Amino acid sequence: MTLNRHFVSRLLLFILLIAILLFATGALLAQIRTESDDMMDVADVLPDMAFLAAGDLTVSAKSTDDIFAAGGDISIDGAQADHMLAVGGDIIVTNVAFHDLFAAGGNISFLSGAVIDDVVAAGGDIDIKPELSIGGSLVITGGDVKIGAPVGGELRAAAGRLRLNGSVKGDAYLVGDQVSIGPNVRIDGDLRYRSPNFVMDPSAVVSGDIVELEPAPSPDMERWGVKAATALTVFALAFLVGMAVLIIVIAMALPSLMNSTAAMIREKPLSTLGIGFLIVFAAPMIIALLFASVFGAPLALLIAVIFLAAAPLAIAAFAYYVGMLGRKMIFTNAGDTPGITARAGWSLLATVALVFVGLIPVAGGFVWIVAYVLGIGAVMTRGGKALALKA
Repeated sequence: MTLNRHFVSRLLLFILLIAILLFATGALLAQIRTESDDMMDVADVLPDMAFLAAGDLTVSAKSTDDIFAAGGDISIDGAQADHMLAVGGDIIVTNVAFHDLFAAGGNISFLSGAVIDDVVAAGGDIDIKPELSIGGSLVITGGDVKIGAPVGGELRAAAGRLRLNGSVKGDAYLVGDQVSIGPNVRIDGDLRYRSPNFVMDPSAVVSGDIVELEPAPSPDMERWGVKAATALTVFALAFLVGMAVLIIVIAMALPSLMNSTAAMIREKPLSTLGIGFLIVFAAPMIIALLFASVFGAPLALLIAVIFLAAAPLAIAAFAYYVGMLGRKMIFTNAGDTPGITARAGWSLLATVALVFVGLIPVAGGFVWIVAYVLGIGAVMTRGGKALALKA
């Protein structure tokens, strides 16, 4: 009896903690503008932080705060913001004014504008034209990367094929299968490179040292591979079993939250995925930026705790959605308000299916990522409201 009471007390404490964290998230999101649609053209003056998600997104808004954008194709034309973060398929940046710029996508084109401080970019093909000025550092990685813009700080670039043809005020670190230095290159610091195919134009100028880096040492897989694989297997099994139990508990204890998040995933899958991807990608950056300020550190810790607590809720939301979808497919006359047994049973079946699919190499990892991103998008959007309606 004492053991049962102890378990119930811990369960209630856990649920109470989750509720408090979700309400705290709701309070934070009250200061943030969030929009999502299949197509969107945002040209407003934005007084607060904005999260934008669409299949086809055009951003020309002006803000003194941060803008986060996710979409299939993103056009950023004439926009102004403190920090700009864009995640999409194809991204085009024209005539912008940002303090910092972060971008990740398939094909990225930085055509013109000014970034006062740093630029961080990752993608397939990335082209940075000379008409874009970068006041701080540039950190970039991709398949085919062209850099023609002047860099006011340090340059760190890694690519399959890397072409540099602009000035760099600081040091330049270049890594690639093919690295070429064009005639317009002026590097005030050192040039350090690692490439089997390195070509430097005679007209290029390097004020510091030119150093060829040693090839990266290959790890001795035979030495630690077996132990690492064994430890990873044990950890993965323990994690999956624990996650399955936790998902069932959440599905039974928080029906309002699960029904609300499942409805959002079902009705607006693209918007939910976009919002979730923005949140997952932006959260570490927001936390890092807040930690840079003494006054922002407590808020950074709060956000970090919220996202850690929301992780099992995100997976539970996706599993619940899949379970209810399967229930509807098998029992077409099933009601919209399942009982506690149905919630637990179908969530368990969906969790088992998710675990088995998740074990497939490569594809399984992708499934886990989609599950988490969809779930976090739904939980962070509907969580506080769902619990408030229940209360």
